[in-house]
Amino acid sequence: EGRAGEEGTMAASATERMVAEISKIDSKHLVVVVMLVVVAWELLKRLFVWLGGGATLPLPLLLASPAEFQDLQVPPEPHVEIALHPPQGLHHSNPTEPWPYESENTTGSYMFFHPATGPNTKEGPDGFDYAEYFRGKSRMWEMRVHMNFKNVPRDDEELFFGIELDQYVAMSQATKQAQKVVVAGIKQAIGGLYHSAGDDPGRTNEEVELPVCVLPLWAYDQFIVTPEGEEPPRLWDENFGTFGHKRYKRVAEYAAEIRELQRNLSVGPTYTFSFWGNSRFLDVLNWMVIGLPIVTPIGFNKFAGRPPVHVVLYSLKKDPRNPRHLRSRKTYYFRGAVWSSQHRPERRYMELLTGQLSKDEEKVEEGTPSKPKSMRRRFNGFVQRNFTDACTGRTRESQ
Repeated sequence: EGRAGEEGTMAASATERMVAEISKIDSKHLVVVVMLVVVAWELLKRLFVWLGGGATLPLPLLLASPAEFQDLQVPPEPHVEIALHPPQGLHHSNPTEPWPYESENTTGSYMFFHPATGPNTKEGPDGFDYAEYFRGKSRMWEMRVHMNFKNVPRDDEELFFGIELDQYVAMSQATKQAQKVVVAGIKQAIGGLYHSAGDDPGRTNEEVELPVCVLPLWAYDQFIVTPEGEEPPRLWDENFGTFGHKRYKRVAEYAAEIRELQRNLSVGPTYTFSFWGNSRFLDVLNWMVIGLPIVTPIGFNKFAGRPPVHVVLYSLKKDPRNPRHLRSRKTYYFRGAVWSSQHRPERRYMELLTGQLSKDEEKVEEGTPSKPKSMRRRFNGFVQRNFTDACTGRTRESQ
């Protein structure tokens, strides 16, 4: 007991000395020191990732600060943003008019919409009420597309639609297991799912398969065929759900109708597709996978690395000896990069996707070509991009 008392006295004395030393530091100076330590720590973590400490994506795919996007002509409320390929500007969800698009093989228009998140995302074409439309529905979003083919798939090709990534993403074993559960859940709910985590380009010299999660055409929830010369239904028509063919509670018959549709695809008619089936698993606004026990909710970035993901419709040349979805065997009919306004890519990468340039870069383009950035300039830019997040304590995972 005597020894314990002595140790307690010594500890108390040490504590008193520590308090006395700290009290000598001005409180304002202490706050500054603590903030600098936190900022330095956050910058070092980001620098480590940038220099290759476990990073699977290049620097341009780092998430950006919201301050970079104050000039965008988009709703201030949370929404989804889309950049089509080839670049056609920046599109957003809940539009006041359908977005037109054109690719090498198709032309048409589309709408991606979800429940209103504020006054600027409430009203669509002709007063279409996004909030009222979703009232009582379990779906979290819907996508409708008018499509006219310039070139149709060949007889030895099959159509798929879904999500594709631009490059391979390394994942931990825990994340791989979670991905398996998510894929199995979606496959059970919808069926026909093809999923591949992709090939690591560092482990092969052959063509790699990109990460992909796609469904056959019969997984679309609704389709409408409008003969050439006739007006297709408006994408916001209040009776849209009653038109054409629907998959709900008639999967076998619908699959047969889709097979017949694919056999008769031609240049001339307008094909209208609508999809919402897996929206209950994909909370795009919050960039989360949801609706599956145990493993969800889980952030998209666990599987995708960084936004965006690419919504695609492509045909694949059939090859029984090699079922992989290799890009050399694909023909794209619709391809768009998608991300949430709350989880954007870095500004420069967005401009690459949309075909836009910032005003400063536009001036550089008009003048003499700029020199390649030195390591010092790259590091300075890196610090500027991440300083705000470091000061506010935001981490890559929280984003």
